[in-house]
Amino acid sequence: MTVPSFDTSSLKKLSDGDLIQQTFSFAERIKNHDAFQNLQEHVPGYDRFTNLGVALQKTSEAARYGDRLLEAEKERIREEIIRCFIFACQHAVMVATHRNAPSMLEIGIEQKQRAYSRSVTHSLPAMPQKLILKKGNRPGMVVATVGKESGVGSIELQFTDNPGDESSWKSLERYYNCRMEVSGLDSVKRYYFRVRYHNSVGSGPWSAVVSIVVE
Repeated sequence: MTVPSFDTSSLKKLSDGDLIQQTFSFAERIKNHDAFQNLQEHVPGYDRFTNLGVALQKTSEAARYGDRLLEAEKERIREEIIRCFIFACQHAVMVATHRNAPSMLEIGIEQKQRAYSRSVTHSLPAMPQKLILKKGNRPGMVVATVGKESGVGSIELQFTDNPGDESSWKSLERYYNCRMEVSGLDSVKRYYFRVRYHNSVGSGPWSAVVSIVVE
């Protein structure tokens, strides 16, 4: 198989809250991933990412009160998180290449486009036009589908039970196909969902909000 590489450059642009969410989501994704079992000390795994996410959460909240030392500590933790993402991506590439198993590259991080790829774009993604929600085959599960446009690298899905409160929206992992499953939701409750596209240029606008009552 061709040796790929991952694009982690967008992590530096994330707010503290988004980076924390991305760190926790990544930790959950690799928790049972074949490439991240029985790791050597130099490879960051589930525990390392979880601990860093908690640390950034604490220092980010404390740094809001103007403590310069905490602000410096927060930036140090952010840099360490990004470095761990880079190391984890490199590890996934080495294991997947060694085992000739492309499926091991599915770690929720966008792969870099090759220089000759015609899918490279120089503009932000358009607004998703049609987000469809359906009840899943298990209690507390929702299946979301959206059209995949050309030049789109990944899809970000968010949900909330209070759409009027912007801070209540929760980001899930980045998706790379049009069908997205969300589990663990409360039954007999209305949830609101929205999506947006990401590419190498940045993030596109959010779609219209769509709601569903979970069974």
